Amino acid sequence: KDIYAGYKRTKIIPLLNYKFESDNLEQEFVDNLFVSNWQKGKSCLIVVNKVTRSIDLYKTMKTQFHSSAFHPLTVSLCLSLLLFTSAAAQSTINSTNKFAYGANTGWVNLRPSAADGVIVGEAYLSGFAYGSNFGWMNLGDGSPVNGHTYANASAADCGVNHDGTGNLSGFAYGANIGWINFGWAAANDPNRPRFDLSSGNFLGYAYSANTGWINLGTGDLDADSMTSPDTDADGIADAWEMQKFGNLSLAGIGTDKDGDGVTDAAEYAADTNPNSAGDYLRVISQTYNAGLTQVTLQFATTRPTRLYRIETSTTLLSTGPGAWALIGTTFFADPGTTTTKIVTFATIPARFFRAVASKPLQ
Repeated sequence: KDIYAGYKRTKIIPLLNYKFESDNLEQEFVDNLFVSNWQKGKSCLIVVNKVTRSIDLYKTMKTQFHSSAFHPLTVSLCLSLLLFTSAAAQSTINSTNKFAYGANTGWVNLRPSAADGVIVGEAYLSGFAYGSNFGWMNLGDGSPVNGHTYANASAADCGVNHDGTGNLSGFAYGANIGWINFGWAAANDPNRPRFDLSSGNFLGYAYSANTGWINLGTGDLDADSMTSPDTDADGIADAWEMQKFGNLSLAGIGTDKDGDGVTDAAEYAADTNPNSAGDYLRVISQTYNAGLTQVTLQFATTRPTRLYRIETSTTLLSTGPGAWALIGTTFFADPGTTTTKIVTFATIPARFFRAVASKPLQ
């Protein structure tokens, strides 16, 4: 009621005592309560007490009303008071190197401000770019209907997708220049729009039928980081969780859906398949030289979406003398699903090795 006091309202509908009859609470709420009480053309504030439920409700409403007489729909989702008072996500584009260029568009600023600029995520992009010659360009609203990939089949669910390895696809949109195509190129095309996972440098071109090519590889466009929103705070990015499980409730802290002894959160960290017991990160072979000063390690399952490092220990402890420590530098995986590294070290009676995955641009 305190929140609602700031609104010029027509009614308050308390739901605390409402008895839901089906297992699909979100759809029942929309069908039985929202449709009969919301007035077309009016805004609606819905207060939700769970992060995961608010996301499911938003997706239910977005899917249903973007193609019905209720469009356009303005919905505010309040996750208790936490999300209501939290700051918006900030652009991940570098504050200095933030420009693409087109001969017909001029310079395109992908970080016109920290609040409005483009956000590069593990699965998709969102936010706005700005060009003084054409105005705003929308790269996506950050909420694909399926939770992980813009379908780009309608204006209600469009944006620029990221395959996790730096390659971009999908569409951006500008009111004055129309659609901008990021998915025009074949996978091996050297001009395909993309960014480098190690440096954040953008490369390649996007294309607009109305303005022609937009060069992302000007040398003046970098991403400082990639975001991986985790609204249910279970250590698994929402987009990855939606892609692998279809919802945010099946996996959580300590769960291991495929029963392989590796938690779902650890599988996310390595980008292995949480639905396949044979797919997880581990050393699969080790071969030593005669002097025991060099080892050839082979490990799997490795992915082009992750960085790797080799750590060594003489005690298997996390702290203190002989604790796990990096040996060498970080590196990307070999082509395929296995990676081989040769490690040289000083002779010690006992030494242990492990492969560790990490997300790039963190």
